[in-house]
Parts: sequence; C-alpha cells; structure tokens
Amino acid sequence: MSLTVAEAISRRRANRNYLDKPIPDEVLDRVVAQALEAPSAFNLQLRDLVVVRDPKIKEAIYNASGQQQFRDAPVVLVAVARAEALPEDAAQIINERRLTAITRMKDGATPQALREAALKDAALLAGFALIAATAEGLASCPTTGWDEEKVKEAIGLGGRSDRGIALVMSLGYSDDQPQHPGRIAQRRIDDHY
Repeated sequence: MSLTVAEAISRRRANRNYLDKPIPDEVLDRVVAQALEAPSAFNLQLRDLVVVRDPKIKEAIYNASGQQQFRDAPVVLVAVARAEALPEDAAQIINERRLTAITRMKDGATPQALREAALKDAALLAGFALIAATAEGLASCPTTGWDEEKVKEAIGLGGRSDRGIALVMSLGYSDDQPQHPGRIAQRRIDDHY
C-alpha cells in the first residue's frame, strides 16, 4: 500500500492498539529510508533513528514511560538528536569550503544550543517517519511522556550528554481505526500575531 503524501497526512492517527503481526523487513526498510530523507540544518544530519524490535529493549522503554503500546507494537522507533557541532562523517557530504563556514559559525555554540538544534532535526526525522509509516499501511503513535535518561539507557546511550531523545514512536499494524480527533479551526496566523 502506498499513499500520496496528502493521503498519508490526512489518514495518520495516533494509534495505541496493534495486531500481533510483524512488520516485513522490506516495509520497515522503506519507512526508515524515507524518514532519513528528512531535511536537516546545513544537511549535517545530526540525528539518528533507532529501530527497536527486541522485546527486552521495548520493555525498558515501557518502563521509562508506562505506555503499553511500546510493549504491544512490533517496532518502536526512537528519534535521537546528536548534540555535537559536526558529525565525524560531515566531510563525506559537505564540501570543504562550506564545512569551514559551518565550523566557524558553530564554534561559539553552547551545548544547549547544539542540543536544541539537533532536537529540531530529530523532530523533522520523526515527522517524516510517521508519514512514511502511514503511506506503507502502518499505524503509529508519537509520544513525549517518557523519562529521557531511561530511554537513552534502554537503547545504549546511557550517560551520553551529547545525545537527546526527540520522540519515541510505536509502529505496527492497527488493531482499530481511531477517528479523526478534530482540529481547532483557526491555528493559522498570517503575517503577525
């Protein structure tokens, strides 16, 4: 099943109930590949997507949140922010002249500023993952109600102050069809608040 972007956006719902059915590797691989196409500041790609299938790790993420969908879903995705000035492999994707300019700009950045920028990139990645999953016929649930340090510990990043968690998402085949929750009519602001 492949939907247009508009169809995927309009059909996506937060879904916490999943069938006991694995996601085929080729479907999951497409979702991840599409998510990794998300834009990032200066194309530095200071974000990673952790794909969790291991029941023990999913249980640890459940313990960090108390959210049952992490136990029930066949896959949990974790959008990780890499709070660093430049990734080690930046030279592979950015030419030297541009890299020098980026380095000069980021030299004075505080750890908090680096973290904030990386969290924004990781949030973009997560949004792309949610839409890509919907386009592949999968249900998902983005979450924010978890203990970041416990999630980091669960996925092997315990004690890493240079990594942050933007979003944790459950992923699988829907066991129900949540209705559209509605939207507040006027959230668009033109030109000025």
